[in-house]
Amino acid sequence: MIVDSSVAAGVSPAPTTQPARLPLQRFRVKRIASEVDRPLRGRCQTSAASPPFTTSSAERSIRLIIITLIFVAVTSHAAEVIPPKPAGYFNDYASVVSKEAALRFDEQLAQFERETSDQVVVAVFPKMQSDSSIEDYTQRVAQAWGVGQKEQRNGVVLFVFKSDRKMYIQVGYGLEGALPDITAFDITEYHIKPQFRNNNYEGGLATGIDLICKAIRGEYKGRGQTDLERHRGASSPFGFLVFLLVLIIFLIASRGWRRRGYRYSSFGGPFIGGWSSGGGGWSSGGGGFSGGGGSFGGGGAGSSW
Repeated sequence: MIVDSSVAAGVSPAPTTQPARLPLQRFRVKRIASEVDRPLRGRCQTSAASPPFTTSSAERSIRLIIITLIFVAVTSHAAEVIPPKPAGYFNDYASVVSKEAALRFDEQLAQFERETSDQVVVAVFPKMQSDSSIEDYTQRVAQAWGVGQKEQRNGVVLFVFKSDRKMYIQVGYGLEGALPDITAFDITEYHIKPQFRNNNYEGGLATGIDLICKAIRGEYKGRGQTDLERHRGASSPFGFLVFLLVLIIFLIASRGWRRRGYRYSSFGGPFIGGWSSGGGGWSSGGGGFSGGGGSFGGGGAGSSW
């Protein structure tokens, strides 16, 4: 039998207690928290010391976009060709109509300018020499040619691109009220297009020229002369009389002689212009087209066939 000495002495034994575990648990929690927090602090310090990745990548993307846009703009303009200003009102570079029809159209448009002062030019090309849209390209060409008088800006150009099967009417600022976009679209879509689809280019062009002239007739008061004739008449008092004499001689001679005045351009087709006789300054069968500095703001419409 084992007797506790404290009991034998009459003293109550000291209570037996287990060691407290709470401090150890707290220590473990703090240790785990510090281990988790250490890499987070390292990441925060690293990110604070160096620029954010998203910012630098965004800057690189913006630079890449700007360089790409500049490259596209340069290459597109390098591939584009602006044809030189034509010599006549009607210019068939694709040889879609007969020579007789070309002369007739040219004289019709020259007479229209004498009566109204409005300049209407027709240009038929084999294909469009640009990668941009037909609206933008034809506007730049019409602006470069300066069709219409500078003060009145009363010019219209009908562009036809045979291989592309596209056409567009560019209207100068001064005639947008007489020939609005809806009217230009109506002419190309419902009057020219059906005839082009049947390969009747002469009929389609004749209809288009007639409707364009009817739409803008009376917009400005005519001066009885084309812009080229007016400048020639100012330099010589006998210029207009000489022109009439040459016109009469040409009409008489054309009945028995082969028509002259055609030569081939870099576009591969014949166009009116370049024939002269005496001192009358005859050009392009009907007085000669001379752009007066007209401007274009994108008015007009077109169609494909």
